[in-house]
Amino acid sequence: MASGDQQSSTTHDHDSDDDTSTGMRYKPPQKVDLSTIISKDADDLSLDRYKKQLLGDDVQKLHTIIDSNDQRCVIPVRISLLFENHKPNVIFDLHGSVEQIRQTHAKRIVNIKEGESYRIQLEYYVQRDIVTGLSFLQKIKKTKIIVDRMKYMIGSRAPSPDLQTYLGEIEVAPNGVLSRGSFSVKSKICDDDKNLFAEWEWTLVIGKDW
Repeated sequence: MASGDQQSSTTHDHDSDDDTSTGMRYKPPQKVDLSTIISKDADDLSLDRYKKQLLGDDVQKLHTIIDSNDQRCVIPVRISLLFENHKPNVIFDLHGSVEQIRQTHAKRIVNIKEGESYRIQLEYYVQRDIVTGLSFLQKIKKTKIIVDRMKYMIGSRAPSPDLQTYLGEIEVAPNGVLSRGSFSVKSKICDDDKNLFAEWEWTLVIGKDW
């Protein structure tokens, strides 16, 4: 069972050289761990609302373990580029450790037609603890010059046995002669505490046609 999230946002930044920054003065919210949530009683109204927002009425989700051998609290499954007018979609398989993901996609080349509309879809599990400020980041370079940064804010999520899904808004690939060519892309999934859940580099080629 998948759950969607439409309250996330995407930002772009061309100036900062910090992978985890979008140029905004963003202060991560204070994380409330599971032990605190469990120990607090219902008289703490703000914490009770926070618990219900993340967990609903299913407190058993707090004890979710998807993979006992994986210490990450976020286990990515796949990221897809869902095209509006083209099939097949592009899928990045994110099973395995961070290093295995790096190796899997180290020589990946993705071709996209200029001006094509698409959405980013991330599928993942959360286990062990609440993740705060989950984000998907991309840094795009052309001839070693950073031409764009993208940050998809997914938000805070509680452990759950269900596959969770983030679906971004419709975006449009760059269009025109200057936008064509080969770009190196560094993608990663992390949280406000700079915990790294996945990271890989790949090549994007934007062409006049598919």
